[in-house]
Amino acid sequence: MDAEASSPKPMGAFRIFSDRSASDLEAFEWNPTMDLLACLTAPPDSTMSIYRLLSEDQSPKLLSEKITGTGSALAWSPCGRRLAVGDRLGGIAIYDGETGAVLHSRRSHALAVAAFCWVESGSACEEPAWIQVLPPLLSVPSAPSNMFAEPREEASTSAAGLTFLASVDEGGHVVIAAGGTFPVQVQDLPSLRPRAVQLSRDCRCLAVLGHPEPHDPGGSTGSSASAGILGGIGESEVKASNASDLTLHVLDVRKLAIRRRELAQSASLVERLSAVATYTQQAVDTLANVWRSAASTFVNKMRAFFDCLQAYSGDDTDVHSELLFTLCTGNPSDALHAFLTRQTTPQQLSRIEKGLMQALDYVDLVTCTRLQVAVQHLLAILQDLQACSGRQRFQSIGLDSELLRELETQTLRFSSLTEHLLLDCSKARSFARTLFQLLLFQAQKLTENTDATPSTRPESRSGACVALGTDEDVESFVAAVRSRRSLELEEVSQRIGKSAKQGSENQDSLVTQLLTLANTAQGLGERLCATMARHSRVMAERHLQMAPPWQSLKRPEGNEILQSPRGLGRLVVHMVWEEREGDFELAETLPARLRLLWCDGTEAGAQLCLARLDFPSSELAMAKLSAGSSGHFLLCRSYDAERVAVLLQDTKRATTQVCLMNLKAIPFASGFPVPATAFSELPQDAVKQSEPLPESYFLASAMRVMSQRGVCSVYSSRARRLLTLDMEADEDDMEDDP
Repeated sequence: MDAEASSPKPMGAFRIFSDRSASDLEAFEWNPTMDLLACLTAPPDSTMSIYRLLSEDQSPKLLSEKITGTGSALAWSPCGRRLAVGDRLGGIAIYDGETGAVLHSRRSHALAVAAFCWVESGSACEEPAWIQVLPPLLSVPSAPSNMFAEPREEASTSAAGLTFLASVDEGGHVVIAAGGTFPVQVQDLPSLRPRAVQLSRDCRCLAVLGHPEPHDPGGSTGSSASAGILGGIGESEVKASNASDLTLHVLDVRKLAIRRRELAQSASLVERLSAVATYTQQAVDTLANVWRSAASTFVNKMRAFFDCLQAYSGDDTDVHSELLFTLCTGNPSDALHAFLTRQTTPQQLSRIEKGLMQALDYVDLVTCTRLQVAVQHLLAILQDLQACSGRQRFQSIGLDSELLRELETQTLRFSSLTEHLLLDCSKARSFARTLFQLLLFQAQKLTENTDATPSTRPESRSGACVALGTDEDVESFVAAVRSRRSLELEEVSQRIGKSAKQGSENQDSLVTQLLTLANTAQGLGERLCATMARHSRVMAERHLQMAPPWQSLKRPEGNEILQSPRGLGRLVVHMVWEEREGDFELAETLPARLRLLWCDGTEAGAQLCLARLDFPSSELAMAKLSAGSSGHFLLCRSYDAERVAVLLQDTKRATTQVCLMNLKAIPFASGFPVPATAFSELPQDAVKQSEPLPESYFLASAMRVMSQRGVCSVYSSRARRLLTLDMEADEDDMEDDP
């Protein structure tokens, strides 16, 4: 029967909100809570843009950010304020949806990120009580000149519900991260090249869909007891030569749901632990860079003094003996005389002394107000984690008490090193101050009596001692020189861990100890992931063979088959977990249902295929819809719990329409082969169609829907345009339009 004469009467034509030009899109997703549309352009200029839907006439661009590493997938958080963007290098970045600022970034995958799914678990973790007691983690000043500047104000954090971000790459590596930032479970499906991932809202089942690897049989037979076939493989109408194999793995990850409160608390504490460790590493790195920069001028001046000594005395006299001789006699030697008259001036020595004293004050400030405060945070977090690790329910998710004790030991070791650094700075300050006073005293004497030579100048030992300050400073300086202490203040540089000397790594440095602590903290997170992965299993495996729907299309003016659409025009199976009724928090084995939709190319035309998989029974029910002799279903998307949105094309009239279909009106069958139901046989009140879309959308590439706002977006890669429709418009609204 002809589609034009038999198709259901439209219940109301959808209004067009916007029809804007768009670049080649790699992905685009609606934000269900904030009326935002995120678009990710394809390589080579990968850019993330966010638009706000205000009205039919206004849809402004809020921001546009360049994506590092070439974006490949994106997903909105359940709260609608954050956006996850994956790239082709395996990196995942979490953006602020309002400002575009990068909130978090990590590299969890080795290959390109293929798909995301971000769901809310419903469990919240309150802020620990010690957060309000401990001093805040202040920003680290970048130089001694601004070390008393006001620190930046940190955004206040409030307790939020636990969310899980499931990401999958092209190699079959699946990562589930709490809050989108802290991985709690890692799974590998090496026989699959994933294309989509879907985590159930109750966090008990994870569905991963992809192409089987070439070495895998690909679905003709399944090793799993629940393996089966979707789509009627072997049916005569399927174009076998152009069919594609897809495999669906359903994993039992109920441990995420059963222990979500423990995961929320542990993940929050471990992530905070890692964040404080990262903050401390950045503080030490900044401290080391500032110290090295400030001390480099002093070090170069001391090396110039050494070169003068080598030129006048050879290898017989060292620098320390020369300083002791000058201190005892009150007169400079020939080498020191040459240094003070040719290599430096009193004004230059004063500037170097001032800069060095400021650098030592900077080290003291950062150590006392940043590093030691961070140690307090680390110890408080570890105490909370150790209190949790004594309970069986926390041990079941991999919270290792032995690893926590090791972390506490390393943190106390780092705290001890900060105390040693303060002591080293105090000694270095006393030594440097006395050294500069000695040099400045001799330089001033030479300036006052430039005609005399060191051998004819009268001794002034008493005057030199008076200029050097207290007897305690002089005694400390003499002891340091006798012990051959480095004139370059190397003990401070070595304690920080960024020494100018090349050699073996200093185990008693802040940098080395922090690296050890960070690696141990990372091992704590890896232990959680490994433990959670042991509790998951593949409980069902299904295989789907389908042909591209556009292979059923022919050009209106001829019989040649249309080529595959560019951009997002690829085989798409939309998966969604249907909402469960009742309070699923109280039960552990409530049945789950996975809905799958796809368009299958056949000789009679592209059909709409729907499947329902019930778990844990793995029972399958299917339905097929055909659009008539000239009608084709090319794109489909689950709209809400009761309806699906499809893109219907009529090659005879060369038109494209968006339809909303009620699932209750579509007959599902359990046996094979599944009979195809004609689109015209559906009740008229079960279908709602739009007016024909513009010609540029005849061969659309992708479609996204947002039932909360009642919109549907259709993208045409060939025309590079993105159309947004009002799905909830009725006939009265259409009559009011001019």
